[in-house]
Order: sequence, then structure tokens, then C-alpha cells
Amino acid sequence: MGLFLAAGLLACGEAPHDFTLTDHNGQRFELASLRDTTVLVFFGYSTCPDVCPTTLSKLSAVSRRLGDARTGLKTLYITVDPERDTPEVLKADLALFTLDALGLTGTREEVDAVAAQFGAEYRIVPTPGSAGQYSVSHTTDLYLLDGQGRLQRTFPYEATVEEIVEGIRGVAGG
Repeated sequence: MGLFLAAGLLACGEAPHDFTLTDHNGQRFELASLRDTTVLVFFGYSTCPDVCPTTLSKLSAVSRRLGDARTGLKTLYITVDPERDTPEVLKADLALFTLDALGLTGTREEVDAVAAQFGAEYRIVPTPGSAGQYSVSHTTDLYLLDGQGRLQRTFPYEATVEEIVEGIRGVAGG
């Protein structure tokens, strides 16, 4: 366990290579299956004490604000802690939020390959004496992909619900 620094960052208009991970239902998921869908991608983990639950709550509010337009939106919550975040754990975590999202996990190598495409970084932080033994410091950006799978916008953690909604509407046309 240690440090993962991403090799590169997608530029706006570029599409990540298709990838395959395991979803929170234990099924294989391929990014290509979401063509014609607007996609929000973020990296996190289920035992995150602050950023991840705040982001999931914010995305639930985005979904409510989009109303009927949310049917063309899918959120991908990709774990940076695949050792602990099994499909069952991700499913339980997502059940706490009102959001059309897939929790995705895989081997460390699979997750690292996807993170590298987005330029997402994380670092395992040992926390001796704690129940979890470590936490994960990670990129907190949201990545917005259009229906062709191309990156159209990146939202910082500080983006408001309204800013995210407007960004999605600008890409999805709703």
C-alpha cells in the first residue's frame, strides 16, 4: 500500500479508453455500455469520513434538481479502496443515497488503470490504532462525460449543486 500518482489527465473532448470493472451487484461493467448516456465519474471509498458522503449527498440533490432529466444521467462511484470495497459494501453504501449510481470495484491494477486515465490520484494513509488501519487521501473532482463518452467538464469538490446541474444540462441538452 502506498501512493498512486496518475500518469495523465484527459483533456476536454477526449474519451477514456473503455474499461471493465465489477459493479455493486457483482456484475461486470463496461464503460461502453453507457454510450448515449451522460455520465458523472468520481473516485472515493465507502469508509471515507467526509468527502465521499458529502459528494454522494450533493449528487442526490443534483438528481432531485434535474427532475425528469435525470433519466439520462448515470453516476459511477469508483472505489480507490478495492481491498475493502467489495460489491456488497458498495451496494450498502449507495443504498444510503437517492441516486442512480453504480459502485465499481476491481483489482488494484484495474482500479489504478481507470484512475490513471482520469488523472485521479490517491494515497494510502496508515492510521495505526484505528479500526480501519488506514484511510485514503484521494482526488475529489467529478468528471462529466457526454453520450459519446468524451470528457466535457471537471467539477471541483467545491462546485455547488446548481453549478453541477447547469453543467449537466449544458452537456445533456436538458
